[in-house]
Amino acid sequence: MRKISRIKLKLSGQKGFTLLEVLVAMIVLAIGLLGIAPMFVMSMRGNQFSREVSETAYLAQDRIEQLKNQSIISPIPFNETTTSGSYTRTVNVSDQTVDGTIPPGVYRINVTLNWTDKQGRSHSTSYLTYKAK
Repeated sequence: MRKISRIKLKLSGQKGFTLLEVLVAMIVLAIGLLGIAPMFVMSMRGNQFSREVSETAYLAQDRIEQLKNQSIISPIPFNETTTSGSYTRTVNVSDQTVDGTIPPGVYRINVTLNWTDKQGRSHSTSYLTYKAK
C-alpha cells in the first residue's frame, strides 16, 4: 500500500502536457512531414515515366508482332512513321540487300518511339528484332 500511495503522490501534481510541449511536438512533426514531401513528388514523376515507357513498349511490341505475322514484307526497305497520341513510332524493315551486316534469309525490324513528357523533355527508345523470310 505504501508504494501505491507514493506513486499517487508523485502523479497528483501532473495534469497533462503544457502548451509549450505540444507546440514543440507539432514543430517536430511539421519538419518531418516537410522532409517526406519531396519523396512523394519524385514518386509521382517516376510513376508517370514508367507509364510512358510501358506505353512505348506496348506500341512497339504491337507493330513488331504485326510484321512478324506477315508472310512477306514489301517493299524493302520498308519505312513507316505513325503518330499515336504524344508518341511517334518509326518502323524500319531491312534485309541483306539494304545492309550487308544483316544475315541472309532474315528481315531486321527496328521500331523507334519518340515522345515528349509533361516536363517538356524528349525521350526516345528503340526495339530491334529479326524475322525469318
